[in-house]
Amino acid sequence: MMWKMVFVACLAVGVLADFELPDADKQKMIKEVITAQCKKNGAEDKVADVENAGKTFVDCMKAQIDVSTIQKEIEEAKPNGALDEVFGKYCAKSPQLKGCFNALIDSVAPCLDANVRDQADSIKNGTAQLLDFVCYKDGDRIALFIAEGGPECFRDKAEKLRTCGENIKNSFTSIEDAKKLSLAEKCGKFDELSTCVVKALEECETPTPGNMAESLLKYVRKGSPCNTALPKN
Repeated sequence: MMWKMVFVACLAVGVLADFELPDADKQKMIKEVITAQCKKNGAEDKVADVENAGKTFVDCMKAQIDVSTIQKEIEEAKPNGALDEVFGKYCAKSPQLKGCFNALIDSVAPCLDANVRDQADSIKNGTAQLLDFVCYKDGDRIALFIAEGGPECFRDKAEKLRTCGENIKNSFTSIEDAKKLSLAEKCGKFDELSTCVVKALEECETPTPGNMAESLLKYVRKGSPCNTALPKN
């Protein structure tokens, strides 16, 4: 159920936010999905709120993080071995970043089924845990990831990573089929995707990107229903 919350939240970001969409037809389709979801749950009057939530979320994030500035700071810090200082500064903004995500989740919640809305706190906790993972020891993990060529590794293996996702997607004939999966089956798909991603990144020059991805995916799984319902061997 929590995946549905994340899905609608992502749609909200995609509609009117500064994310690039392929064309106007795609944008219209996403709006129609949101409208149908809100109407289904008696919250048709909340469609505009959900759309606006996407733009508000992006504005909120931009107020805390400017991508071009971070890129410049990273490049300047690399020769001096000062990446930890850069990420330490941004990790100090974790409370504000968590607030951005929480506001987005609260905004899309009225358009979701009642039983899905009950998962809102779990989603918020999951987001907070993810940020805490990335910002462990003031960003030591992300600093190491950058220093060890993590971004370059991801770029080099982009096609293989894309194939990992497409293989999972193509294993379903429709979205409805995906929804019918049991928890054990969903967890199995997550494990399948995780294994594929880690295997692709292990081909990089250094082991850090693969190790980091594996640790992150295990962390995400541990915070999901899969951890108690279907422990991974």
